[in-house]
Amino acid sequence: MQSAWKEALHLIQTLERHGYQAYIVGGAVRDWLLAKNSADIDLVTSARPEELEQVFAKTFQMNTAHQTVIVRSNGHLFEVTTLRGETIEEDLYRRDMTINSIALTADEAVLDPAGGRKDLELGRLRSVDPQIRMTEDPLRMLRVYRFASQLGFVIDGELQEVIQHNKEKIRQTAVERITKEWLNLLKGKARTAALADLRRSGLHHELPGLSITEDQLEALAKLPSFEGADEALVWTAFFLCQGETEVNPGSLALSKASARAIRKRLSYFQLRREKSWSPYELYSASLEVARDVERLRSWFGYPDEADETLQAIWDGLVLKQKSDLAITGHDLLQAGRKPGPWLKQELEWAERAVLSGRLQNDRRQIIAALEERRETE
Repeated sequence: MQSAWKEALHLIQTLERHGYQAYIVGGAVRDWLLAKNSADIDLVTSARPEELEQVFAKTFQMNTAHQTVIVRSNGHLFEVTTLRGETIEEDLYRRDMTINSIALTADEAVLDPAGGRKDLELGRLRSVDPQIRMTEDPLRMLRVYRFASQLGFVIDGELQEVIQHNKEKIRQTAVERITKEWLNLLKGKARTAALADLRRSGLHHELPGLSITEDQLEALAKLPSFEGADEALVWTAFFLCQGETEVNPGSLALSKASARAIRKRLSYFQLRREKSWSPYELYSASLEVARDVERLRSWFGYPDEADETLQAIWDGLVLKQKSDLAITGHDLLQAGRKPGPWLKQELEWAERAVLSGRLQNDRRQIIAALEERRETE
């Protein structure tokens, strides 16, 4: 973070030498004032995108509508956006909340026309002209609760009222933007209080892609903290609160990889309602997934397996991944048979036999056992 921060200040100085205004803005400044690390450092400048391309050697256009350019400098990436308005003050007044409306100069002087620093001290989420700020990009309404969850701040009464009266407008927001904010809201340290505020606003009824009832919100609020949990675990807990056992990745614009990871956890959560972990099930699931399933069982009031027990079963597995099996599909195809569903079935049979101890993980022994199995079928 320190090297990126120094590089950002260097970029500002470079732009100033070329006759442009430039400042660090937004979340990076907020986090700096809160003595927290920030993942990204964003800049604004009076330079236009084409002028930035002349000043810096490594740039590419990110967002034409918002005039944002990515600048690469000494291994760091920075989003640099052209000022909205004629001055930095105009730009800052147009931001979603006052705590994100603070700028920093090259010598680290704070510019705070909207009073965001005071709101940081008070732990308050507030907007300048919230009616305009919340409705020009309705996703900002959900962002309010995300920040309440992450920072533990209270929401200004006027801002809460504006959200209540304009909540339907968020229906026009792209689902992928909603799911990103929702995930970060759920992972916040003050999730319970944020969800209570969200419930009072009624915004949860309007979120595209998410169908959330009062009971489901209450169930989510009661779960332990998700801080530090990975995306798949959090989404699985969310779906379980909804009583879901199937995931439609299209409805929430989840990636295929995320949907697969969630489906896997839901599947093994269902399996664990019926039986304990066998060597084959643990091998198929992976230790990581099994640990997530046991955490979920604990959260939802089911008896959970001790991590030491899972680890002991895992350590005793002859196979831990498919490549550990002494045969491959290629070995089975050498007999001249055509590829088909049988190939997967035989490899799975071999895995089960080796993991149960019925066969040694030996190529010749496995192939012989498969040939005998075919003859008796």
